[in-house]
Amino acid sequence: MGNGDREAKRSTDGNSPVEWLRDQLRIDGEKIGSEPVWSDRVAEIFDILPDDLVPDINARLIQGRGSEITDFKNFGQRYGLTAAEVKIVESIAEGLSVPDHAAANGISVNTARVHMQRVLEKTGARRQTDLLRLVLTS
Repeated sequence: MGNGDREAKRSTDGNSPVEWLRDQLRIDGEKIGSEPVWSDRVAEIFDILPDDLVPDINARLIQGRGSEITDFKNFGQRYGLTAAEVKIVESIAEGLSVPDHAAANGISVNTARVHMQRVLEKTGARRQTDLLRLVLTS
């Protein structure tokens, strides 16, 4: 299957895995889609993968690697988050609870809860799951 054929396969959000990776992955802060050599390399990798593996790999990248490919600094700037608020967003994206985040960062659980509440208010998310969805699609 050629690269054009592979890109014609769409994921549930309308993007092919290659398009999604080009849009999300960053090297030294630059999206790989802005660097043709990296963009082409991602296309080559997906081109040689067996067709039955592409959807699973795409899903794993989206769900399992969100914190590694999400630009939290940019996310924080977009929503006007403080450094402490960005930290809790990162922790939640990595699967930590608010109390676990507090313990890992040497702050009280109440302080962490205030940070989380402010993040939810600033982003318009109603729950942490909504926040995660927003983070992973940003």
